[in-house]
Amino acid sequence: MSLHVSARRTPTDTTRIPWSDFAALRVGVVLWGGLAVLDVGRLAAVPSYAELGAVAILVTAASTGVRTTTGICAALVGWLLVDGFVEHRYGVLGYDAVHDTAVLTLLVGLALASTRTTRSRR
Repeated sequence: MSLHVSARRTPTDTTRIPWSDFAALRVGVVLWGGLAVLDVGRLAAVPSYAELGAVAILVTAASTGVRTTTGICAALVGWLLVDGFVEHRYGVLGYDAVHDTAVLTLLVGLALASTRTTRSRR
């Protein structure tokens, strides 16, 4: 019987990368990833609801496991992309009260649901 202790360290929870601390990186992923998705959608002549769905997926993915404020920021950036490049052309922002409020509510709701689901598992 040996009481030898290994000098190797095993990874613990403290050595994991804290992805929730990279809030600006996640919002940047929504911005630049959204612009890339919308550019590809324009080239492929994808319908506007598909582009909205792609941005919604980006917002949901970026909001997973982060603070509520980061999720709301990601949703606002996603809404600006949809409003400026899907609904209106060339980045021109406009405001249609019913439609834009519905899109903003959808994106914020997805972001908040995504942040709350992961926090309840911890």
